[in-house]
Amino acid sequence: MLNLAEAEHLVVQHLSATPRAAHSRFVAHVMRQLAGTLGADGDLWEIVGLCHDLDFFKTCDDRSQHGLLTIKWLGDRISPEVQSAIASHDHRTGIQADTLLADALKIADVTAVIDAKLGREALCTLDRSDPLTVLRTSLADRSYLCDILERYTTKHGISVERVIDVAAASPLPSQ
Repeated sequence: MLNLAEAEHLVVQHLSATPRAAHSRFVAHVMRQLAGTLGADGDLWEIVGLCHDLDFFKTCDDRSQHGLLTIKWLGDRISPEVQSAIASHDHRTGIQADTLLADALKIADVTAVIDAKLGREALCTLDRSDPLTVLRTSLADRSYLCDILERYTTKHGISVERVIDVAAASPLPSQ
């Protein structure tokens, strides 16, 4: 099975020092925190976060293959549950997975997109009394991201405020 050091090496190998590598590390951080909240394996969930976008640049012309190439590359070094989570994290593959791990990856991935779109300062100062309404207004043309966040946090009994707190406390890309 793939370990954390190997997953980090794969991020460097496939994503270099790009914003996509920073995105993957952010997702990995959020995944580890969610694992702690949900009583799951933090190392495994962090590995999933690190690896979920390894094929990002190779599949940019055909996003229906995004995630699928990664699981092909990783083969039996990852479990079927991990393969399913990575394959289904982008709706354009048409693959669906209904596991806690797959749903957590969607939460972490959409949170990373929101963080990048709004900026860390906006997340840190977000009014926590009704965060989804504030986020929908702030995201305007990408408010569907809030729908995704709400769907999976509600499904698993995780507060949106908790996810925002995790994101706000995540290392910045330069750290």
